[in-house]
Amino acid sequence: MSTVKPVRLCFGVLRRNRRLLMFPLFSGASLVLIAGCVAVATSLLEGADSSPSTFDVLYVGVGYLLLGFVLTLCSAAMICAVDDVLRGEPVRIGANYRRAVRNWRRLLAWSLLSATVLLLIRQLERIPVVGLILGELFSVGWAVATYLALPAMMIDGLGVVESTRRSARMLRETFSRQVFGSLWIALPMILSVIIGFAAFMLAAESNSMGAAIAAGLFATLLLICTLLVGATVSGIFRTMLYRDAAAAA
Repeated sequence: MSTVKPVRLCFGVLRRNRRLLMFPLFSGASLVLIAGCVAVATSLLEGADSSPSTFDVLYVGVGYLLLGFVLTLCSAAMICAVDDVLRGEPVRIGANYRRAVRNWRRLLAWSLLSATVLLLIRQLERIPVVGLILGELFSVGWAVATYLALPAMMIDGLGVVESTRRSARMLRETFSRQVFGSLWIALPMILSVIIGFAAFMLAAESNSMGAAIAAGLFATLLLICTLLVGATVSGIFRTMLYRDAAAAA
């Protein structure tokens, strides 16, 4: 099968079910809101004369955990929606979020596990000379090995440990499709950055403030739209890949 065909199928699913765009939109809005609160709290702690207390550090840590949990919850709801669509059912945003919320314990455990692994990787990066390389290798390896863990949780109702194991077991069959599919999905985003940057530079060279502002707005809007579509297609692709791998197992 051509490596681009699964991605074309994902775009076809999105064209027929544009309400799927709401899930990454909600996720992005939550990201901005929670990340802003955490950033403000962190800046206040850094600006304080005294060293931060245990409560202050715990507050920031809980903020980051909440951020991860909300993003995981939104991703889980989208996986539920895509699973419904692939079974011939319409997109029901409220029902899909309720389905994800009913699994909040597993999603919270997954968020804790992911945050712990990320923290360990960040500690590994502090090793002189080779730390950064090892950190990047482990980060990529973890992301690839657990790519299908969340679909396993939401579609088949597996626990965190079993979902992680199943995702790792499926890696041999799905690795090439996962890599090439992700590259094809990322290509429009790369092109949008290049086009937006070129438009802004051409406007800046014209020495016209109005043209520069218009080009900047165009580049920003183009990037936002591309990220929104890319995130949606990525969620569709992830769910389809798991369903295909599970059916073949």
